[in-house]
Amino acid sequence: MFSQLRYYRFNIFIFLFVILSLNISFAQQKSVLQIIKNDIGDSFQDGIKTYSAPLHFNAKDWITTGAVLITTSALFLKDESFRAYSKKNHSDINDKIMDVGSAYGNLITPVAIGGSVYLYGLAATDDYVRVTGEMVFESVLYSGIVTTVLKSVTGRYRPYTNAGSNFFLPMQIDEGRLSFPSGHSTVAFAISSVLSNRIHNVYASVGLYTLAGVTSISRVYRDDHWVSDAFFGSAIGYFIGDYISSNSVSSSKNKLSYKLYPGLSNINLVVSF
Repeated sequence: MFSQLRYYRFNIFIFLFVILSLNISFAQQKSVLQIIKNDIGDSFQDGIKTYSAPLHFNAKDWITTGAVLITTSALFLKDESFRAYSKKNHSDINDKIMDVGSAYGNLITPVAIGGSVYLYGLAATDDYVRVTGEMVFESVLYSGIVTTVLKSVTGRYRPYTNAGSNFFLPMQIDEGRLSFPSGHSTVAFAISSVLSNRIHNVYASVGLYTLAGVTSISRVYRDDHWVSDAFFGSAIGYFIGDYISSNSVSSSKNKLSYKLYPGLSNINLVVSF
């Protein structure tokens, strides 16, 4: 497992990666308290839009939803087989790789990444960076609420309890009965979908989704979840993160930049929205 020092280094690396990948520009300075107040209001509105989104689904959205449910059901039938395969493929190298995935899906990660990016954007008066941090928080929060509710409602037993993949006892809060869907997978894909959309770089996207994929695999590898749990949790994180970073109130804030043009007797500042 990750030592505390290695885990902190991991989060510092992710933060630096995000900051260097984003095209940072400086905006006009505003009252910090007013900015935070506005962001909280935007986040609340984004939550309303996120949870009411199914009311406005079009045909493509319903087809996608159906595909996710069908795939989850198909994987459900193979849960025991995937568990058996996973248990046969443990090794020292695989353990280390899965440690990285487990760290990325930990709740501390979005707090560290989202908080660091948000505070950096706030300090640098850069709206684009600040809103990116805000979106990380929103995506993890709103997808996490969905996942947490489903965990309790379904009451599916985790693999390590050896109760079997078909055993459910609804309305539970016991840790061993909160298997469906995977929370770590939700967190990982919520983070990656937001950062991928905001960074707009194919290599960054490949790296981010690879990390998220490893996180989902690690949950099955560690015997904490069935493969159908991991897939459905990943889908929740991905689609909510993608919706927030593509369609939210906050995303309507365009990146600000400035240019200086020398005049005959002065310097002209042009701020682009």
